[in-house]
Amino acid sequence: MIRKVNIMDEDWDYLIILDACRYDYFYKLYRKYLHGKLEMIISSGSTTVQWCNKSFQGKYDDVVYISANPIINSKVKIKGFSAKDHFHKVVDVWSYCWNEKLGTVHPEKVNQVTLNLKNTEFFSSKRLIIHYLQPHAPYIGQIHSRHGFPRPQIYSNRVLTGIDGDSHNRSTVEEILNRFAPILDGGTRFFIGNLSWKIRELLNLPPASPMDAVRRMAGNQGLREAYLENLRLVLECVNGLVENLSGKIVITSDHGELLGERGRYSHFAESSDPLLVEVPWLRVAKPRARVCLNARLERKIGEEKRETEFETEIRQRLKSLGYF
Repeated sequence: MIRKVNIMDEDWDYLIILDACRYDYFYKLYRKYLHGKLEMIISSGSTTVQWCNKSFQGKYDDVVYISANPIINSKVKIKGFSAKDHFHKVVDVWSYCWNEKLGTVHPEKVNQVTLNLKNTEFFSSKRLIIHYLQPHAPYIGQIHSRHGFPRPQIYSNRVLTGIDGDSHNRSTVEEILNRFAPILDGGTRFFIGNLSWKIRELLNLPPASPMDAVRRMAGNQGLREAYLENLRLVLECVNGLVENLSGKIVITSDHGELLGERGRYSHFAESSDPLLVEVPWLRVAKPRARVCLNARLERKIGEEKRETEFETEIRQRLKSLGYF
């Protein structure tokens, strides 16, 4: 029987999160980049927010969270989850290493931040959670690549209230969904959201997200190839990272991803779909440490911003990643 894992009950020094990484795709590729014992586990959530709320229910003073995902940030609460209340420190890689052209954080930047921090006196006694955005869209490889862009808002929620795409790109269907979304459950919103992609295409409206753009351009097969390439890219960077770490290293994911199976795409909360909750749990064979020269960070770590600036920045990042 596949076990359901509470990640904070497990034994690790470095926990590496690959956002939206399915077990089946990981299984195809990981041996080319990593060595260790792989297990399929059941994630505690089928979206990042659900995974966070169920995984992190205490205060973990021994943990630093290095986050490329703006949902896990040091300033504001996202759908009930306030990362700053749970960890010793949250490092906002999503903020100062964001690539505006790609519409995401390149995994190499996550490596740079982690390797610059891990040997400092401030972090040397802490466990690290290292959260990459890939293989989550946008797809930044060479195959059917469509980079991130601000998407029209489909569903209202507290985080994205007032965040809209260009008004001339919005459809009547989306306006109706905005009004009724608060009374719909996650599965219903997800179904209607996927349906709206097709309606937008029929109405000759722009794609709703980077994933939708690749689906239109290359079909389901092309979408899966782009996802696989995103996974290759991040695994190559993870390989470079773990070679410079010593200790107990685990690689896993917050949730999976739907890539056109039964006409469904992306992911939604409170799902038991195996493609959304079956994720890898790889205990990495202890690598031999090596010296690595790190590039300077684009912005000084710890640089403070006003909370309103963070809120605006987070909203922009979430739109680029294709969140509803």
